[in-house]
Amino acid sequence: MAPVFRRATAADVPRLAALYAQCARTLGPQVYTPQQVAAWVSFGADTPAFRDYVLGATTWVAGEADPLGFCGADGDGEVRSLYVRPDATRQGLGTALLAHAMRTPNRDQFQAWATPISRPVFERAGFRLDRVVTEPYQGVVFDRFRMVRP
Repeated sequence: MAPVFRRATAADVPRLAALYAQCARTLGPQVYTPQQVAAWVSFGADTPAFRDYVLGATTWVAGEADPLGFCGADGDGEVRSLYVRPDATRQGLGTALLAHAMRTPNRDQFQAWATPISRPVFERAGFRLDRVVTEPYQGVVFDRFRMVRP
């Protein structure tokens, strides 16, 4: 059955913050140190910054009361988020969410900051690596992948 997507609302933010933190705690240890995982998890709280992360873009949610994932893109073509609940990964949901979020009228170029976990999803969607940036996030150094889809 094809997933059903709906626009995220302010009422979704606490559940999406929990999903974000769950992804960081569960998937993060596959590619990150414990300090990096802790820094990643720390952003997944219902704060003004996280609210803007979700509501400052056109964010799509897969699922109803218990979201399976979410993906948001802003009007400049920046894919700001792409998260799938760990027990729902590797089933095509991330790819479907990304494709849905990129169905923006009058927009055919996109860019995103990817992690080692999300980079393959972006590559399958036609993004290519533009550059790798090593910089601090929440006080811990990460490698980030700038992906572009021309």
